[in-house]
Amino acid sequence: MTEELVPEELVTIGSFSMLTGLSIPTLRHYDEIGLLPPASTDPRTGYRRYGYAQVGPGRRVRLLREAELSTEDIGTILNGTAAEARVVLDRRRAELRERAGRVEAVLDRLTDTERDETPMTTAADFRLATVNLGVDSQADLEVAAAFWGEVLGTPLEDWGGGGRQVVLGEGDAIGFLNFRVRTADEPHFGHRTAFGLGVVGLEETHRRALAAGAVEQYPPSDGVNRPRSSRIEDPVGNRIVLWESAR
Repeated sequence: MTEELVPEELVTIGSFSMLTGLSIPTLRHYDEIGLLPPASTDPRTGYRRYGYAQVGPGRRVRLLREAELSTEDIGTILNGTAAEARVVLDRRRAELRERAGRVEAVLDRLTDTERDETPMTTAADFRLATVNLGVDSQADLEVAAAFWGEVLGTPLEDWGGGGRQVVLGEGDAIGFLNFRVRTADEPHFGHRTAFGLGVVGLEETHRRALAAGAVEQYPPSDGVNRPRSSRIEDPVGNRIVLWESAR
């Protein structure tokens, strides 16, 4: 039977734990960080006691924890204004919707793989390390750098030698995108490049590329035994296949 409180009554941490659904170690931690301090702490024994008015906030904290909110966000909801609480909750709703969409996409891909009679093979031991792209002039180099800065969401830099470079990925799974003006004494002179990029959010990346000046070769499309993809030509003549990729 659930224990109930009457106004003015203080109960032990164990009783408060049963009333709120928060574990005793969790309540101790919340006291230490100031999120849910007890109404009274015995200075000699350190025993914590909680009051009737704290049951509602305690139960609310438990519900917010189930939504995987941080203790900082929970503190804002408990102690901030109604407007601040709405901002936190709206942001969390958006995050959960985005995560649900990613999970749904993964499940769809797994379902499609199960349907395929011939499963797609992958070069699991390989990754894209470096792509070197040539342009004909300094003006084209600036156009390419501006275009890919918009598509990738980060500026390309000059690391020396007059080119423009950017690191793709993070941690151990990185690659390099490098643009240089092709001169007659360079091995790749007179050559245009075609390459593929794995992207998270194919439709959005394709849309940004077109808005930045790309020419569409074909729109985002499903393939047979291959990931969903699209193909574009950038403003300086390189053709790129964009492949839908997991994060």
